[in-house]
Amino acid sequence: MSILGKILTFVVLIAACVWAYLTVNAYATRTNWKARADNFEKAFKESEAAREREHRELYANREAMVRLYAAEQSRADALDKALADLSAAGRKVDADYRKIEEDYRTADVKAELLLTTLKITLGELDTNRDRLIDLENKRVDLVLAKEKADRDQLEARNDAKRANAIASEYAKDNEALKAQVTELRLTGGGGGDAIVRRSIERQTAPLPENIRGTVVKDMEGDLVHISIGIDAGLEQGSRLDVFREGANPKYLGTLVVTRSVFPKEAVAEFKPSRGVSVSQLRPDERPRKGDIVGRLSTGPNFR
Repeated sequence: MSILGKILTFVVLIAACVWAYLTVNAYATRTNWKARADNFEKAFKESEAAREREHRELYANREAMVRLYAAEQSRADALDKALADLSAAGRKVDADYRKIEEDYRTADVKAELLLTTLKITLGELDTNRDRLIDLENKRVDLVLAKEKADRDQLEARNDAKRANAIASEYAKDNEALKAQVTELRLTGGGGGDAIVRRSIERQTAPLPENIRGTVVKDMEGDLVHISIGIDAGLEQGSRLDVFREGANPKYLGTLVVTRSVFPKEAVAEFKPSRGVSVSQLRPDERPRKGDIVGRLSTGPNFR
């Protein structure tokens, strides 16, 4: 092949390549334009649908605004009517207020008079209340005094019953002793008087080791009322110690049962530990309610 043929062949090859490129480029361009046209058509349809939707919404909003305007117009008319009614009512209230103010000025004098009367009434009420409280306090005092008198009377009756019982027992013992003396004299027994004296002056029985009681109430004279009696082993002539416990324990003296002895209590004569008369004792040396009664061996060691 000649050089010219080769050149022509090469030119034809180049032209074929250019033609193929242009063909492919035209196809691609047509395809891209088709896709863009489809996308544009789709977007246009969506835009139309959105526009139609917005148009319907705007129309609905417009209708709603029209109805709202009508409702607000009706409400405004009602408010105007209410305002007119309130204005009329306000004018009536103003007239009533002026009348009330005038009545208030007229009633002010009456109010002052009523206030003065009220103060006088309250003063009388306070006075009557004070009198009533005083009378109530006196009534309570009288009731308490009556109850105390009733308790004292009951206690006195009980003491009288116990004293009568003890007197009856002593009378029986006396009669028995008289009979014994008479019998001894009739039989001519030697030393009859001594035997009778020994039977009368018999020794008291020893007290239990654990005997313990308390002073029931403050000492009266030289007598002390204690909380133990016959049930605890006490009898006429029994001797007990009385002492005070606490932060400052103190031995006070001796109690000799010389008076009434009952099952649960007794009355004893107080013998001070200082060896002086009861009238010379200090207040803290006198037995008082709550002090301990018993044998010194069972109490604190004071000696």
